[in-house]
Amino acid sequence: MRNLNESSIQYIKGVGPARKKLFAQLGVETVEDLLYLFPRRYEDRRKMTLIAQLTVGEMATVTGLILERGGHRTWYAKKHLYQAQVDDGTGKLACVWFNQPYLDYYLKPGSRVVLYGKTDMYKGKLQMVAPEYEVIDEEDEGLAIGRIVPIYPLTKGITQRYLRRVMKFCLERHARQLPELLPAEIR
Repeated sequence: MRNLNESSIQYIKGVGPARKKLFAQLGVETVEDLLYLFPRRYEDRRKMTLIAQLTVGEMATVTGLILERGGHRTWYAKKHLYQAQVDDGTGKLACVWFNQPYLDYYLKPGSRVVLYGKTDMYKGKLQMVAPEYEVIDEEDEGLAIGRIVPIYPLTKGITQRYLRRVMKFCLERHARQLPELLPAEIR
């Protein structure tokens, strides 16, 4: 078997030559580089907050279904305003993003999302402005919900969901090949 620092990221399941170029922008050329791409932070998604229990001014993680979404240009600032309404069965939450019209491609009605952000009130309604979001499906639920989730540095064309899936595959396949750095008495 080749060394991890000689194995190109291109040959990892789901990567290929096009995404190899995207990974290169993150400084990842080999499998070893990927295994040493550490998250910039973690989100504790073990505790999901129901929309009905959100507290204004606090950071929270919620999950729900997109009911409706859409965008338009604001007349006063000439910015693109994108809005989505999320429902978790206990209440509805308005989410707002500025200058991100491409969200229309990702946030489809009926899709399930996890949102992380600061809760606010606007015109008597709960809202999150520019929350971090992740569209999830049943296959990915185990990587995004009910656990502490790594948040990796990204580049255009690579999503958290995709990177977590590639990282999980690499760890399952190659983690035993990494040298142990902790002394035995600490382990």
